[in-house]
Amino acid sequence: MTSDIVIGVVARTGSAVAVAVSGPAAAPRFLARREIELVPEGLAAQPYHAAAEMDLAAAAELIARVEAAAENAAAAGLRALSEAGLSETGLSEAGPAGAVRAVAVVVKPVAVPGDLAGVLRSHAWMHAAEGVLYRQAVLAAATDCGWTARAVEQSALPDAVRALAALGQAAGRPWRRIEKDAARAALTQLSGQAGRR
Repeated sequence: MTSDIVIGVVARTGSAVAVAVSGPAAAPRFLARREIELVPEGLAAQPYHAAAEMDLAAAAELIARVEAAAENAAAAGLRALSEAGLSETGLSEAGPAGAVRAVAVVVKPVAVPGDLAGVLRSHAWMHAAEGVLYRQAVLAAATDCGWTARAVEQSALPDAVRALAALGQAAGRPWRRIEKDAARAALTQLSGQAGRR
């Protein structure tokens, strides 16, 4: 069994759920999971909504602050999950990039205007832009940690019914759809699955 760790992540407004697994895709091993708060107290979890009443310069500044905070929080959360996963694999040292081979983030295809003013004109676009912001923050954080970051479309997640059942039994409760989707994203990057989407 490989000691490489793969982390799957589902980001949502202001937080993310991450699941670390290892081993071959046919027989994955649950290592750890973590809920990561992406926005510190005092910053708006829905920055585009908060920015709707601001002038464009102030709105852009707020959104940039939330992006930076989310990326920093994601990096800290992913590192903590990696350390928990390493202790489960029995490795004491991970090397410069750690034993994490990849971080797979579940994404949804969305179209939003390319300019802030355009996004702020529509409530639906604000929601979509916030989803993109948090998913991109996690992908950027994984890259900053020195790991391969992969976006995996929700529609390309494998069914993996047997693997999910085994992972859920090892993980214990809660094993909700969000944890299952994070695990399914991780499975796409384990040996025997890499590159298949």
